[in-house]
Amino acid sequence: MTFDTEIAMASELRKLKLIIFDCDGVLVDSENLSIVALHDVILKQGGILSEEEVIQQFQGRSMKSARDELFAKQGVMLSQESLDEMNKQLFTCFKEELQPVKGVRSFIESLDLPVCVASSSHPERIDVSLTATKLKSYFAGNIFSSTMVQNGKPAPDLFLLAAKNMSVPADCALVIEDSPAGVEAARRAGMLCIGLTAGSHAKHPNHKQRLIEAGAHWVVSSYEEVAEVVEKLSEVN
Repeated sequence: MTFDTEIAMASELRKLKLIIFDCDGVLVDSENLSIVALHDVILKQGGILSEEEVIQQFQGRSMKSARDELFAKQGVMLSQESLDEMNKQLFTCFKEELQPVKGVRSFIESLDLPVCVASSSHPERIDVSLTATKLKSYFAGNIFSSTMVQNGKPAPDLFLLAAKNMSVPADCALVIEDSPAGVEAARRAGMLCIGLTAGSHAKHPNHKQRLIEAGAHWVVSSYEEVAEVVEKLSEVN
């Protein structure tokens, strides 16, 4: 299916009224730092997973779902104390090193559509990330965390909550995601979805394929390409 054909098919279904951003790997280039930290705490608590397996299983998912799955499959319990220590170290790292994903600031500033954030991370982490990268002001309090819903991604709950709070029908929203779990959640919510591989963690060809298999309408490698999709959707609407 060609780029323009996909645009045409999508445009028959909905009018674009909202862009929903995931946070980690979409707004902020945090995933490599986060995966290293999570892998380390899993090993310290007795888990047996490689760093690649942590990426495959838990990227884009809430910490609650990761904890539940680790306990169910390996009997490993990530204590709150261990997670608090991980977050303390990670937040220090974010404040010193975290960068926005390349091109995201210019893209946001070019939009004339409402925007919001819907992230699997807990509110404190989202706040630290967006503050460190000076992106927080763009979202004017329109920030939604998986802690606000019963089921995190790949369930559609978080995206549906975001659309509801932004007073936009779900099928008029476009989601930008970097993880298969997030793409699946967007599709299950009835939303258009761009799979983005602009983050430093997403350069392996396998990552692009995973986003395609999860159902992304488009998979692109830069915010310049995201802008092209949004422009074409705006033209046909």
